[in-house]
Amino acid sequence: MVPNVLLKSQHMSVRFEESTFRVLIKALCGMKMVGYAVKMMKILIDDGFSLDAEICSSIISSMCKQSDLTGTDALVVWGDMKKLGFSPGVMDYTNLMRFLVKEGKVMDAFEILNQMKKDGIKPDSVCYTIVMNGTVKEGDYVKLDELFEEMLILGIIPDVYTYNVYINGLCKQNNLDDALKIVASMEDLGCEPNVVTYNTLLGALFMADDLSKVRGLVKEMRMKGIEMNLHTYRIILDGFVGKDEIQEACVLLEEMLEKCFYPRSSAFDDIIVQMCQKGLITEALELMKKIAAKKFIPGARAWEALINSTSELSYSQASFSGLLRTQ
Repeated sequence: MVPNVLLKSQHMSVRFEESTFRVLIKALCGMKMVGYAVKMMKILIDDGFSLDAEICSSIISSMCKQSDLTGTDALVVWGDMKKLGFSPGVMDYTNLMRFLVKEGKVMDAFEILNQMKKDGIKPDSVCYTIVMNGTVKEGDYVKLDELFEEMLILGIIPDVYTYNVYINGLCKQNNLDDALKIVASMEDLGCEPNVVTYNTLLGALFMADDLSKVRGLVKEMRMKGIEMNLHTYRIILDGFVGKDEIQEACVLLEEMLEKCFYPRSSAFDDIIVQMCQKGLITEALELMKKIAAKKFIPGARAWEALINSTSELSYSQASFSGLLRTQ
């Protein structure tokens, strides 16, 4: 109905008020019709009204939530708005940089960060974290270091999210000593590492085959009262299984089941297979009973390993039937 109303209003020489444009533009943004919202904004300017910062912010926010808009399109709209006199705020810059990084246009996001500083607006830790995360995804670790150092020079205090991105970048470079030093410096500066920090480090330490530091880090987490989440347990369990540390894997699996956390099916199958290979068939059956009681369905490899190993045990048919009845 709206286009008809607009056309009739023009024929009747009815001039819209600024509030009418606001309603239409916000409605178009809500309907994710950003292209039309931008056209409506240009009509607003052509009709002699001043540019409204709130309208521009609404368009940018809506634009950055769309999946059918490219980073290039967003930059064109951004440039047009600035030509019309729009002065973006911190949130506008943040929304655009986040969208550009998501679209894989990390260098453009970096340029927007520089543009922000040239416009006299001081970025916050969120702005830097967004762009740093993009550089990690791109593998541009030189730029990552530059951005982190620039933050510190400007007196912008990194938060735990910034540190986690930087630590992730160090881990991807296999620079684990520096990553661990950063964690220590976080605590000195009053920024407590969280479970994401430790998950990143644990994954990297397993990749580096440094099981002693893994065990030390797990102990440290427990001492500090940092609750391990499902991702933490899976990282450690997969790591122990991959390193053939079945005893520790089984202890951890028991702990997971108590908390109603479940392993990946492939990891559990690996545990059963390795237990059977080591002759721990009775223990493997007990473990199968426990996890079956939790309504967890093991994969085919686990069952095959048990069936192929039954000849090595002298247990009754009823005991195996009992296990099957728990499924």
